Amino acid sequence: MNFKDGVIRTGSSVGSGSAIGNVKNGVIRKGSSTSAGSGSAIGNVKDGVIRKGSSTSAGSGSAIGNVKSGMVRKGSSTSAGSGSSIGKVRDYSIKGADYLDEATMVACYHFLIKEIF
Repeated sequence: MNFKDGVIRTGSSVGSGSAIGNVKNGVIRKGSSTSAGSGSAIGNVKDGVIRKGSSTSAGSGSAIGNVKSGMVRKGSSTSAGSGSSIGKVRDYSIKGADYLDEATMVACYHFLIKEIF
């Protein structure tokens, strides 16, 4: 999996492979479009808290986990840093997504690659 220009793809090198989803303004979307911001919203991130839901507004939906200080935590709390630890951010990295904030990268991993929460 790799990440380029807001689009997550199946290829092993950055920018290659079929698009499986994208992220724009904290909203993660599923779909084969190569345009960030198009497709069906499946989750979002705001203030380190990862939420599931079809809303296109970051911060709405059911909290499922959060990221704070490099630690990934599972739980329904809306406070980053609470819940049970399930790993470190580096355990859920995506090639080419180094510039994304930690919570957004983990959310993309969860919603588009493999469910971890």
